[in-house]
Amino acid sequence: MKKLCIAIVLFFSMNAIAQTESTFTYTEFHEPKINIAYLILGNFDVSYEYLINEETGVGVNLMIPFDDYVEWNINSNFTGYFRFYFGENYADGFFGEIFANLNSVEDSIEIEGGSRDEDITDLALGLSGGYKLVSQSGIVLEVFLGGGRNLFSEYNSQRNFDFVLRTGLNIGYRF
Repeated sequence: MKKLCIAIVLFFSMNAIAQTESTFTYTEFHEPKINIAYLILGNFDVSYEYLINEETGVGVNLMIPFDDYVEWNINSNFTGYFRFYFGENYADGFFGEIFANLNSVEDSIEIEGGSRDEDITDLALGLSGGYKLVSQSGIVLEVFLGGGRNLFSEYNSQRNFDFVLRTGLNIGYRF
């Protein structure tokens, strides 16, 4: 009986010590964002990023032009990306990303005797980098720049859009 009492006392004392040493912090994992630079130019560009841990995140981006202020020649653009953060704070600071971009564009194809406009859907792979600031209240501001190359269209050697530019000035909220 004496050994059982000692074991129970040791078990509860270790449990109490473990609870006092552990620190639980709540970290936000979701970031919806809008690209304000593209919005000003007549292009609806929204992103959602899920933060896996303090150094990595995955996200999706949808871009659809809605105004002819700038002639985009883009019908739609859907991007998935994986980011690696280099800052000291949680998913903050400099980052690098790899992305896959499914794009649909109206492009001019050079053919024998002239050219013709055609809607082309293609997939581009690329790299980008940027910087993200996150305030204590959860406001997110990020700027990034990168590019990729379209891979699968049969017209790639005759196209204007064989290279995909990925750029933005995003503002959002982390929750």
